[in-house]
Amino acid sequence: MNWPKNWSAWIAGVALCLIAAGAGTAAAQQQQGPPPFGASEAALPPGEALKQVELMAQTLAQLQPQRPGVVDTYVLSASFYNDPVFESEAKEAAAVLARRFDAEGRTIILSTGRGANVPRTYPSATPNNFQAALGKIGATIDPNEDLVIVFTTSHGGQDGTVALMEANRMQGGLRPLSLRTALSQAGIRNKVIIVSACFSGHFILPFSSDPGALVLTAAAADKTSFGCEPSRDWTYFGDALFNHALRGGSSLLESYDDALSLIATWEKDLHVKWEALPASQKKPGTEPLPSNPQSNVGDAVDSVVAKAEAYGLAINCAAQLSVAVDRAKTGRPFKGLSDWAALSTAQLAAQARAVAEGAKRQRSTSDVAKAVAATAAGVLQLYNAQPADVTSRTAKCAAPAP
Repeated sequence: MNWPKNWSAWIAGVALCLIAAGAGTAAAQQQQGPPPFGASEAALPPGEALKQVELMAQTLAQLQPQRPGVVDTYVLSASFYNDPVFESEAKEAAAVLARRFDAEGRTIILSTGRGANVPRTYPSATPNNFQAALGKIGATIDPNEDLVIVFTTSHGGQDGTVALMEANRMQGGLRPLSLRTALSQAGIRNKVIIVSACFSGHFILPFSSDPGALVLTAAAADKTSFGCEPSRDWTYFGDALFNHALRGGSSLLESYDDALSLIATWEKDLHVKWEALPASQKKPGTEPLPSNPQSNVGDAVDSVVAKAEAYGLAINCAAQLSVAVDRAKTGRPFKGLSDWAALSTAQLAAQARAVAEGAKRQRSTSDVAKAVAATAAGVLQLYNAQPADVTSRTAKCAAPAP
């Protein structure tokens, strides 16, 4: 395939994930100098092209309407690079966000796939599909009351561009200013932008004067982030924020702070492994330095986020406390949480909050009970992998409100 000269120069300079030799360490999500948002794209075979068009049309048509008087949340989660880790992260992050923000039926996943010859599950993350998704969301929401969350995961360039790559078919990049422009053109006022990529701190400045924007990034503008090996399910950032912190009863921003602590611990361990390498293997540019994730919160968006996640927070706490009560009653308590009477009191309070918040969202008591039961089943499964995290999150839910 004959790419234009500027693409050839970019591809020649691409630096994929950096892996410290012999340490089995996580890789840095690093690339060099992608062009502005857009892509050089080869056409799909006719049958596959038809499937993609129909899949995108179906995805947009299934988006649920906005509910007047309800702070609805719409989620757009995009994997922009066709390594499996990014599609896995986009899919699982969308699920976590949908539960937290009551966005089932209001969530779109786009992906550049999982590699050549792997069947496609989601509409392709082409620039047009990404723009169409924003356009559909913008046309559906009430911009005065609703929230839009955009999550992107990929490699990143030193100028802040998020790489867009579908092997042997499409190459491009999304710049921070391009995303800001697209959101503005779509009429999206209240937004949360989460970027998992190296050098993603570049997304902070373009939105710093926007009172309706909350931006969370995996790294500072001059730092790489870690965990992008194709064999992983999550990057470090995605794992800490979505797979750990956001599954609890803390707010989005509190969860982000919790995620920073996890990331710092993992990166410290990564550096210890690097330090243990023989000097001959410590090549220039391979030292895993802290990613230093960044955030910026607009003056007007914090209160919108709080309203949007209130129901999900209450469901999470009611579910975790329900599990804790059952375990305490049967003599298998979470560590430090053996007083089932006190736990029952906290669980009833959380359930009442969930019912009250659910009523604001046109959810019946039965809907709330089903949501709590489904989340509790997930808590039980998660406890096997994250016992300390689940216990800590449950303890927070059990603590008296300040």
